[in-house]
Amino acid sequence: MEILSRLTTFLKMAWKALTMVRNAFANLFFIAVLVFFLVAIFADTEETLESNSILVVNPAGTLVEETAPPEPAEAFLRKMGRETAKTDETKAQDVIDAIRRASTDSRIKAMVIDPRDMQGCDTTKLLDIGKAIRDFKETGKPVLAHAMFYSQGQYLLASYADSVSVNPLGGVLINGFGMYQTYLKGLMDKLRINFHVYRVGEYKTAAEPFMRDSMSYEAREQSREWLGGLWQAYLAELGKNRSVTAGDITSYVENIDSRLRETGGDAAQLAVSAKLVDAVRTGDQFDQFLAGKVGLKPENMNRVEFRDYLNMTTAQAPKGKELIGIIRARGAILPGKQPESMTGSESVAALFRKARQDPSIVAVVLRLDSPGGSAAASEEIHHEIARTQEAGKPVVVSMGSVAASGAYWIASGANRIVAAPTTLTGSIGIFAAFPTFENAAESLGVVSDGVGTTPLSDLGNPLRPISPQVEASIEHLLKFGYDLFISRVANGRRMAPEDVEKMAQGRVFLGQAAHQGKLVDQLGDLDEAVRTAGTLAGLTAVESKELRREHSAREKFMEAIFSSGQALFSPRSPALSRLMAMAQAQAGLLDTFADPGHIYARSLECEASSF
Repeated sequence: MEILSRLTTFLKMAWKALTMVRNAFANLFFIAVLVFFLVAIFADTEETLESNSILVVNPAGTLVEETAPPEPAEAFLRKMGRETAKTDETKAQDVIDAIRRASTDSRIKAMVIDPRDMQGCDTTKLLDIGKAIRDFKETGKPVLAHAMFYSQGQYLLASYADSVSVNPLGGVLINGFGMYQTYLKGLMDKLRINFHVYRVGEYKTAAEPFMRDSMSYEAREQSREWLGGLWQAYLAELGKNRSVTAGDITSYVENIDSRLRETGGDAAQLAVSAKLVDAVRTGDQFDQFLAGKVGLKPENMNRVEFRDYLNMTTAQAPKGKELIGIIRARGAILPGKQPESMTGSESVAALFRKARQDPSIVAVVLRLDSPGGSAAASEEIHHEIARTQEAGKPVVVSMGSVAASGAYWIASGANRIVAAPTTLTGSIGIFAAFPTFENAAESLGVVSDGVGTTPLSDLGNPLRPISPQVEASIEHLLKFGYDLFISRVANGRRMAPEDVEKMAQGRVFLGQAAHQGKLVDQLGDLDEAVRTAGTLAGLTAVESKELRREHSAREKFMEAIFSSGQALFSPRSPALSRLMAMAQAQAGLLDTFADPGHIYARSLECEASSF
């Protein structure tokens, strides 16, 4: 027994020692991998641009005003030499900056437009990129476009090239613009959910998906107007780029079936005959064509993607002591601090404070790309503009693709408003919306009952019905909020309230019509807004810098950890990605209804459009 006891003790000690050694090795291995991971991400690597380089403009996903910080996992996998998942978003300004920088870079011999991974057709952002491409072409460097297939937005980008070619099995799909919302009233009725909607503004149709099972007359009327304006702008730009008429393109779209029958289903040859593309080429044939344009052999050409090119080159730092600060605000307007994909009232306020405290910033350009959102958050940002102006620094608003409802509430306080002709803006109106579930709960045998000290004691209980007293109170609140909105616009735009009312009632306008109605001061892009801000600040030479929220070391580290799985296992199917995006957008809509008073200045029609 004594021998057995000693043997047992020895085995226990040996097992404990083995466990300690195993844990030590596991921990050392984990630390080594973590250190390698962090070094691979954050270490500076020397990358040089070769002399015979071709800039590849290949935006992926949707074009946006501002993206979240780049994922460290993406950089890690690139440095490991692995193919990574395509990004879901591309900052339009990054594309513009790369093109402008490459136009004066002698190492860049040509530009290739490869739009295969770009999604959607954000006309305003594509026109801004197109302007940069036109400037690049003035240097004499060739610009060529090639793809397997062109969707509507991809083709608009490609149309700026000197020569457009398509794969033999490809083609060009132009289908026009449309707005198709998902209406949920039938689902709400089946689930017995009461979605309470109160609105001010005959054309304030933002809450229609929860109230109706079809588009209202008012929504249909105004949608036709601005969709038609966008379509005409699209046709005009293609006509300018490809020397075709609007009638030619309209005929191509509306008679696509008979046109394809004439070519035996050959979409590529149809695109050539319609003068939409110049040639049908395989990938190898395009490489030979490109090589001939730059006077090199295909194997001697060095293609560099615009993202990598930005990383390889350094932007010229502003030389002046007096600068224009640029603040970007994208997405639904929400209270508090929000990520870059949303417009948070505290997040934007912090950037305005940064601009006020920086002696080198003499004026601010607020770049808005938002359909609106929380009325309270919009009012907070409106006050930040006023504080900045009181500090002696003028504020100019530059409208992107959309700056409607709450975004216009914000913009109305600026010294000047600059919009693109294709910007969607206006939608001056507000609404309140929230669901209650008393009927749904009752169908499941759940009933909420009790007593309270006042008739409002059950306010906020989603299992209780809304009383007539509460409904009347909400209507009074909305009337006050609408009057405040009208007042803000009237004061900021120096218009009579009755004149503002004529442009209000929730109507949505394109920038051109908004300019005619005096809702904006001038038509132009971000560059024009920066020049205007410089003029207001009394500058003769205008330079600018972007103001962005600084991410902490902890945020960067957590991004590195949690972005890895997404970078490694992102879905590759375009159809699946689109379906998931639609479902996510619909499910996440209610998450953006975060105003503490449930009062919103938002235009859902502006973000439901199929561009």
